[in-house]
Parts: sequence; structure tokens; C-alpha cells
Amino acid sequence: MSTSKPAESSGSSSSSRDAAPVTVVRGRDEHLRALRETAFDVLVIGGGISGAAVARDAARRGFRTALVEALDFAWGTSSRSSRLVHGGLRYLEHFELDLVFEASQERRTLLRIATHLVRPLEFLFPIFRDGRIGKRKLDAGMWLYDALSLFRNIERHQMLDTRAMLAREPRLRAEGLLGGARYFDAQVDDAKLVVTTILAAVEAGADVANRAEVTNIDASDWPGHRVTVRDVESGRELEVDALAIVNATGAWAEHVLGRIGTGPPTTGQAPAPASGVRIKPSRGTHIHVARERIGHAGALIFEAPQDGRVMFVLPWREDLTIIGTTDEHFDGEPRDVAATPEEIAYLLEATNRLLPASKLGPEDVISAWAGLRPLVAPSAAADEGAVSRDFEVHEHPHGIFTLSGGKLTSHRHMAEETVDRVQAFLAPAGVAAVRKVDTDKVPLPGARFRDLGTLRDGIRVRAGTHGLGTDTADRLTRAYGTRAERVLDLVRRDRRLGEKILPERPHVLAEAVYSVRNEMAMHVEDVLFRRTRIGLETRNETSRAARRVAAVMAAEMGWTSEQEAEEVKRATVFRAADDTAIRDLASRLPADP
Repeated sequence: MSTSKPAESSGSSSSSRDAAPVTVVRGRDEHLRALRETAFDVLVIGGGISGAAVARDAARRGFRTALVEALDFAWGTSSRSSRLVHGGLRYLEHFELDLVFEASQERRTLLRIATHLVRPLEFLFPIFRDGRIGKRKLDAGMWLYDALSLFRNIERHQMLDTRAMLAREPRLRAEGLLGGARYFDAQVDDAKLVVTTILAAVEAGADVANRAEVTNIDASDWPGHRVTVRDVESGRELEVDALAIVNATGAWAEHVLGRIGTGPPTTGQAPAPASGVRIKPSRGTHIHVARERIGHAGALIFEAPQDGRVMFVLPWREDLTIIGTTDEHFDGEPRDVAATPEEIAYLLEATNRLLPASKLGPEDVISAWAGLRPLVAPSAAADEGAVSRDFEVHEHPHGIFTLSGGKLTSHRHMAEETVDRVQAFLAPAGVAAVRKVDTDKVPLPGARFRDLGTLRDGIRVRAGTHGLGTDTADRLTRAYGTRAERVLDLVRRDRRLGEKILPERPHVLAEAVYSVRNEMAMHVEDVLFRRTRIGLETRNETSRAARRVAAVMAAEMGWTSEQEAEEVKRATVFRAADDTAIRDLASRLPADP
């Protein structure tokens, strides 16, 4: 197997890496061709936030890098989180001080390199007479939280008495309220962060493909691996040549390791290595409700009355609320994860206890989603409650690495440590980095601007010239940063693309076209649930939104009318399991007399 490199790999020459960054937009077919023809240093398997970050880091160091994802970028956990960039206040209870320190530093980094995507968020933490956490314990924890961020959090915490808490959030339960704390973390569109990080990897020279599944990893002729990849869209197979492999597939990690050396027997093939990787998936469920049903001003973190675990009530956009999350062991197939009626009932009950005037019921749930935390399982001798949110990098024989565990906030740091290990492995083979890691300094695509307010004002002016409202302009600014200008260019060329996907939401049809041309969206489902999130922001309008998006995507993708109809059906089915859980819960409740 060849370990030599072509003189030039598509978009990845050292000269282009040292030039001013330009987002490289290439079609998926071109990326697939590069996967077949290039000898890569690093192949990343998995297109969630961990894999995206590893690909960005490796490509920026100058390694010839590829990434493949079996489904869509951010299809799994990375589009189904609480959408928080946080220091991990609740980890203090388990004395995971290193984890909190690391997350606090990474939160500050993300606020700097992804300013349009990551925004500061004020939290209130109310404490009650019947809770586990008292005022002194909370105050001490808050001081430690500030200290672990080196007192460089967005603002230092502030302890509030009962009157001050109710002045800020009048709908809080007054009975037994002892006061609480005010502090800051941050919020992000998790799926958009993944896609933007993928674009940053491409910008640095990586070749990437979604809907490309690894079916076999052959390490029998090392140096180098022959990795069989199936193009899910066409069914065709291709072989990828790579020196090192990073398995960053989260809850699927053990599934992928099981494909090492599988397939027809090969003379001299090395046996599959013992993985040493034990994933303990935990299902976390969230729901959307209308903000007006709760009437909260900001973000709330509180103890669920049922079991004392920490929960969130979070503002989302201008009119929605996220409530989450649960923490249930999951031992099924990762693709089958879905919310359950019991989890939705748990979230509603806890929120109604915190904010009694809400009186939320299943009919208030706009949507639900469930994701799997790929937690590292404790050793057999360890306490089951000791499952950590920290991460591990396992090195298997022949340069195969598995990144497991971790959390969204720390993805950049996790990737840096992983690529450090890969770099050390490649060095004896004469493959060295072109430059030092700089992912903590280089802005993500769309984030090269001086002031977010000035950028927003400019986007508002230009959007107004095309008849778009400030709600749409502000959404484009937050989702795309400076790239919002490219979305508006589409509207300038075709005013029809300035129409909203749904009248009640700020998203416009131009985003669907932009997602296909620039963010590798291949299906209506990709646009609704990961590129824009509109698929989770309405109760009964998924089919209507899908038809609108399918109509403009059809021209881009060359779909027949039958394919267009199938795309609408596919998008509707995507959220069917979670919707079924909502309906099941409603059916269990007695009808009003």
C-alpha cells in the first residue's frame, strides 16, 4: 500500500493553507473522487462535533485529511443536545474540577472564534427549602465556578434574595423559595456549529462526505489502511487509503470498531484489535414549548423535584423554550433513539413544579427530540453513578484511534489532544505537521468581523432592500455571520427565495438553496432538522415546510416529481417517533370533565 502523497491534493496544498482563508465549496462528487484518489494521512470516521473538530484540527496542521459520515453531519447527538456551551456547573458536585476548568476555557474560546453562533446567556439558579442545595453551598460552588474560569467568565456570579429572584422571574414558585444565584454561560445552535466546523475543515483542505458509510477497515497491509466506504446515495463502494484513522462516532464507536478486518477473509489479515472502548449511552430528551406558555425572562437551571437531577428551562429564538434534559440508560440501536412518553411527562411535571402558573400539558409540546450521550462506561469495580462527562482517546494497533465521551463545549480541546496522539504516531513514518495547532485562534467561517452589532445592522439594511424583516435578518446573522451576505445574494437574484418557509418562522427559502450549494445538504430532512432547525419549531407544519423546501431543492438536485414527494414523506417520518411519544402521553391523561 502506498504511503506517498500526491503532489497536490484537492484544495490542500501547503501554499493554500498559508494563504488567506477562503471557504472552499465543492460538490460532494468531487469530494468522493478525492477520497478515491488521494493517499490521506488521517481519515476521520464520524461527522458529529467531535469528528468535525478533529478534521479541522488535522487539516489546519497540514495533514492530508478526510472525513466520512454514514448519515448526515450532526445527525446524531450533535443536533440533539441542550444547545449549551457551559462550564459544567453541575460537575462540581462530583469534584470534576479539571473538567470544569477545561470547559470554562473552551467556552471563552468559542465565544471568540464563533461569535455569531455562540452567545452569552444569563442563568438564574433558584434554591428552595426542600432542595438538596442550600444557599451557602450554592454560593461556595459559584465562587469555585468563577475561580475555575480564572474570573474571566462573562460576568461574575451574584447571589440574590427571594425578592430579587421573583423580581427577575415573577412566575417562579414562591413557596419555599430561599433566593438563588445569577451567573452566565452560553448558548449555541449545536447542528450549525457542526456544519460550520465541517466547512472550516474543508477551508483548511480536508475532503469530506456525508451519507458515506465505512463498511470495512483492512489493516492487514500496514503501513496504511484500506477502508471500504459505501456511498449510501448510490450504493457504490470506494476504497480510501489512510495512514491513521480516528473513530469519532460517539454512540456508534463500538459498532465501527467491529468492522476492523471484517468482510471476506484476507491472507495475513490482522485480527480485529481488542477495542478497550466501553460506551454507556445515556438518552437525553428535550422538548420545545411556546415561550408565552411559561413566561420566563431568561434561562433557569434547577433541581427536578422527582429525583433532584439538574434541569434547564432555556429561551430559544424569540418565542420558544427548550426544556431538558433526562438521563436514561439506553441499550438499543443508536439510530432508533427517540423520546418516550415517560420522559416528556417528567419534563412537564418538573417545569410545572418550578413555574406553577404554566400548567403545561402534552398539548403544549411543540416537538421533542432525544439524543445519546456517548459516556465512557466506568470500570466494573467503579460506582455506576461515577460515569463521567470527560473524554478518552484509545489507541488501537496499526494507528486506529477512538475518541469517546466528552461534551459539546470541549470539542475543540478534545480534538487537539486526539490529533496530538495521531501526530506522534505519524512522526516515525516521516509524516510531520506543517504548522502548530491554531484552532483556538482562527475564527470559524462567518466569524471574521469586529462587532456583531455592526454586522447585524448591516445585514438588516441589506435584507430590508429585499423586503425581508428584521426577524429574518437577525436569524441570518446568527446562523451564518458574514456568510449571510451570500444567502441574501440568492434573494437578490431570485426574489422568490426571499419568501419564508413558513409564515410564522423567520427562515427563508434561500437557506435551503444555500444549504445545498454550500453546506452539503442532500435531503429535505437535512435542511429542516439540521441546517435550519425549523422542523422542530412547529407542531403540525412539518409536512407543509417540507413541501416548500422540496420545491426549491428539486431544481438544485434534479429530482423528479416522484422523488420530490418521497423527500416530503421522508422528512415527515424523521420526527414521527418523537411525535408518537407526545400523542401517547396525551392519550393516557383523562379527558377534562
